Amino acid sequence: MNDFLKCCCLLMCMLFAVHPSFGQQSVTGIVSDATGNLAGVTVSVIGTSRVTQTDENGFFSIQASNGEKIRFSSVGYVSQELNVAGSRLDVILVSDAEIDEVVVIGYGTQKKTTVTGAIATVSAQQLEGRPVNRLSEALQGMVGNLNITTTTAGGAPNATQNINIRGYTGFGVSSSPLIVIDGIQGGNINNINPNDIESISVIKDAATAAIYGSSAPNGVILITTKQGTKGGKPKITYSNNLNWNTPINLPKMLNSLDFATIYNEASINAGGSAIFNDETLARIIAYQAGTITTETVQTGYNTSTPSDTWASWETSNANNDWFEIYFKDVAFSQQHNLSVNGGSEASKYFIGVGYNDRQGMYNFGDDKYKRFNVRSNLSSNLTDWLNVSLRTTAARENYNTPNTYSAKTGGNYMHQIARKWPTVQLFNPDGYYSDESDVRLHMDGGRDITRTDDIGITGEVNLKLAEGWTATANYSFNGIFAQRDIHTKTIYAYRPSGAQYIMTGNPNGYSKQNYRTENQVVNLFSQYQKNVGDHYLSILGGFNSELKSYETFLASASQLYSDNIPSLSLSYGTTPSVADAVRKLASMGYFGRFEYNYQEKYLLKVDGRYDATSRFLEDNRWKFYPGVSVGWNVDKESFFEPIKSTMNIFKLRGSYGASGDQGFLDTDPNNPNWYPFYPSLGTSRPTSNAWLFNGAQQALVSAPGLVNPDLTWVTTTQLNIGTDMGFLNNKLEASFDWYIRKSDDFAYSGTPVPSVLGTGVPVENNAGLKTTGFELSLGWKDQIGKVNYSLRAVLSDYQSEITKFDSNPTGSIGSYYVGRQQGEIWGYTTEGLFQSTDEIANAPSQTAISTNAWTPGDVRYADINGDGAITFGNQTLENIGDLSIIGNNTPRYAYSFTGNVGYKGFDLSIFLQGIGKRDAAITSNYFWGIVGDQWQSSLFDVHMDRYTAENPDGYFPKFYMSGENSKNTQTQTRYLQNAAYLRIKNLQVGYNLPQSVLERAKIANVRLYFSVDNLATFTKLIKTMDPELSISDSKIYPLQRVYSFGVNIGL
Repeated sequence: MNDFLKCCCLLMCMLFAVHPSFGQQSVTGIVSDATGNLAGVTVSVIGTSRVTQTDENGFFSIQASNGEKIRFSSVGYVSQELNVAGSRLDVILVSDAEIDEVVVIGYGTQKKTTVTGAIATVSAQQLEGRPVNRLSEALQGMVGNLNITTTTAGGAPNATQNINIRGYTGFGVSSSPLIVIDGIQGGNINNINPNDIESISVIKDAATAAIYGSSAPNGVILITTKQGTKGGKPKITYSNNLNWNTPINLPKMLNSLDFATIYNEASINAGGSAIFNDETLARIIAYQAGTITTETVQTGYNTSTPSDTWASWETSNANNDWFEIYFKDVAFSQQHNLSVNGGSEASKYFIGVGYNDRQGMYNFGDDKYKRFNVRSNLSSNLTDWLNVSLRTTAARENYNTPNTYSAKTGGNYMHQIARKWPTVQLFNPDGYYSDESDVRLHMDGGRDITRTDDIGITGEVNLKLAEGWTATANYSFNGIFAQRDIHTKTIYAYRPSGAQYIMTGNPNGYSKQNYRTENQVVNLFSQYQKNVGDHYLSILGGFNSELKSYETFLASASQLYSDNIPSLSLSYGTTPSVADAVRKLASMGYFGRFEYNYQEKYLLKVDGRYDATSRFLEDNRWKFYPGVSVGWNVDKESFFEPIKSTMNIFKLRGSYGASGDQGFLDTDPNNPNWYPFYPSLGTSRPTSNAWLFNGAQQALVSAPGLVNPDLTWVTTTQLNIGTDMGFLNNKLEASFDWYIRKSDDFAYSGTPVPSVLGTGVPVENNAGLKTTGFELSLGWKDQIGKVNYSLRAVLSDYQSEITKFDSNPTGSIGSYYVGRQQGEIWGYTTEGLFQSTDEIANAPSQTAISTNAWTPGDVRYADINGDGAITFGNQTLENIGDLSIIGNNTPRYAYSFTGNVGYKGFDLSIFLQGIGKRDAAITSNYFWGIVGDQWQSSLFDVHMDRYTAENPDGYFPKFYMSGENSKNTQTQTRYLQNAAYLRIKNLQVGYNLPQSVLERAKIANVRLYFSVDNLATFTKLIKTMDPELSISDSKIYPLQRVYSFGVNIGL
């Protein structure tokens, strides 16, 4: 069907590509603005190829017929379209700065010129053409200090992103901002179709967010979807994106001979024997030379009593790079979007449908994700004082992936690949996949399928009570219903004799998990606005109520009657395991806002909210949170006139506000702590170890834990100072914000209690945090001849420091402490690798780190405190030995750059994103290779550069295949990684078919584009890791480079 539509559009375009022009005349005129005549204005006849520009005096001349339309456009001005009705046409263009651009804020809108808080906006145009799975992906780097990072799912088809505004928010708890969709708080940003977005506002300061109270301690993202247009004919748009994904930053495994050589070397260094014997090494060499063709042999093949097993691991001779085997070179994905919007004089509507089909990178078993979205926004003026609207949305997600490793070895997919030796065979000599390769496990071991339905409906009534006085009431229901089915199958394999045995899945099993989350929101508010001469007044007041409910049900059974019928009732194993949970959380609040400005020059806004939550006991349930912000449009002062032609915008802003946080206890999003004031009782079923009562074991209920009845809100205050500037009629725009945020009363473990009490310590409001940071954005737009272009750069930074922490009386550096900078890395300073026994004999003693002998190739640590020995003290602030702060893993100086160029119908854009400074102390085998255990170690091409007698200047130290290896892998300066990076996040080229081709076919626009995401990365981080993934481990599903082709059609 899609191909048919495309062909029809192209055929119609070709049929009407050429058409005659009649009755043309020379139309002349002058184009000017408020300050004088304008040069370089583009003058074009709509629907034709006729175009010209004004000269240095603003004069133009162009051929046009009566009834045709001429468009006048120039960077920094609002375009105008005028009908030709004679030979003379003089035009006055209006500056962009003079247009009342509106910004969405809490429970309303505000003119951009009167905004006093720290609010950034993202338009729908900035999101176009990106082959992203989630809206949050497209927002990365768009807004200063809107920090979008990958989760532990990495680049998996169903992956979501971590979202944070203005940095660390404290002590390991959720830092996500409040999501508000079309005025309703609590929406799911992951299920919004980016093509349905009209605009996005990001509220960063506490004063502006105060109207949302305890729901918004970490900022707000306000999303406005498309609403339709009144009085216009239906507008139909279709877009698609076909993309091909290829994994990036996959580690490169060593070939099997180098692998075996280093393993033997590490084992001998540790005092052991060679892991690979000479016979196996000979087969490895022969296999790589092609003189033998099988990857393994039968165990004991060269003896009189061979074993009925296939040799593997240290006795097989394959040469496999398991990352290349397990991951596809290319995976195909597609997105399609169709929308209709329009309306009458009294009503408007928007209906959008989206389909996303994303194939994963697993080469065996396939992992795949599908999502279907529908959104409908309807609005109607029933009378001149009554408007009603109905907004509905539905999304279904389905993620289908192999039930990987859960039936066999445990651990995550990437870790299991990394620890698989290249010598392990993919195929046994009998032609079957080997047991050790785990290929059959991925292909036939069962599936893990999650289906999620996200349904929302909002009804709203707007009343116009009098001139300037309105009232709004709305009710919203959002439900997320998820079901996860995990099926473990039995897999059979064959021995050399042909005998069958169970490889994995003994017993087989099935589990079903159901999750249900509902959120109901009621908003009632009224606003009065009045202009009295040069004075503007606005008063808003309202009520908000929210009820959340969360239910789970889990059941599992083993020993299914049939592997092909996963069913809880069709099992003969032990009684199915069953668990469930039910939680509810209610909150409510009264809010208000007062706005005043004089001539839009002096600005004042006061917000406040009185909030309550069921999470706390009655005495601590209510709290008031205020916010005040002021602004001064200096450019509106008379003394500013002399420089206004150069600097046309200059605003100063300042705000101070407070917000509450009740979610600081939710350390696990799948197990929210909504009842912290109730003591919990542990239970256990009767077992053979249970107490005997009346001759039988009994079910037990354990003593309750301690709770803190005084637990209350976290209060966060924030001071924000900012400025907005525009130069040269807004060709150059700049914005800067500096902030300091202080949070008090975070909850952490309280004062220790005697162990004889037999229970843990309850949490107390005993911790505090301070974060400071800034955001800078610069933009430039201009036109040179027929080429228009724009540039935009964003830079932001933050640092967080612990200001209060009562739960670490000893000052341990392994915990939080007052003065700690978030992300600090404690470690040793190193002075290279020992090169001789004499150097070791004359160096400070290092026996505190390891009592094993120190030899050439081991790390030499620096004696920082000069006591003649390398020690770690007692790892407290008062006694740290030779430890010191050697780095910080907080991402510093996040930046992005966007460039756009347009010429006639062609456009080119580039988007760069990166981190300016970040340290990484990596502990995993992805970095170190050998980690002391031959079954958990990995070796990649980077590990060839290690210390040996032949390579004394190697980067990595001497390897030991034992616990002795840890003496060289201490956190230290030598191996501290620079995790800063620059990534070409998107490069896109597009072409808009000319109107002269499309107008006779009744097509409004057609744009074709080609796009590449994650085109290139520049970093000094070790190449086994991706700087956007976890810098401590990186055993995460790889990100992908995405090549995509798309078309946008408007009718």
